[in-house]
Amino acid sequence: MTASNDWPELRDLYGASAAPDLNTCHFFHVHIDERGTSVTFGFETSQLPEHPKPEWTASAYNTLRFWVEFTGVSGLRVSGILAEAKRAVRITNGGGPDPDRLEVSVASETRSIAFSATASRVTHTRVHLKGPI
Repeated sequence: MTASNDWPELRDLYGASAAPDLNTCHFFHVHIDERGTSVTFGFETSQLPEHPKPEWTASAYNTLRFWVEFTGVSGLRVSGILAEAKRAVRITNGGGPDPDRLEVSVASETRSIAFSATASRVTHTRVHLKGPI
């Protein structure tokens, strides 16, 4: 799965339209919490939701940020630390000895992070106005 349709928080925002494919989102944040055995990823997209939160309509915005927390993380492997524009995000169910776990990876030609997790959820969303880069 590289689409974000499996998270109710994003399904509520995007409705019938497809939520953004994670491979098309800017991957801007990784937080590894060894105490809570969790990993949080931050994604940013210009694909705006069909059903925005009411508080978002008061201001102009052209970008949505969302954070996905993976819990019950094990088997964490990290290679390299710099972000690269060309990378692949994969989240799949099961396989291996525990079919109920998620297998998560973000990989580029020279860097990667991979792990298995018991669950994932969108922890929060935020919109903002992003100017030219």
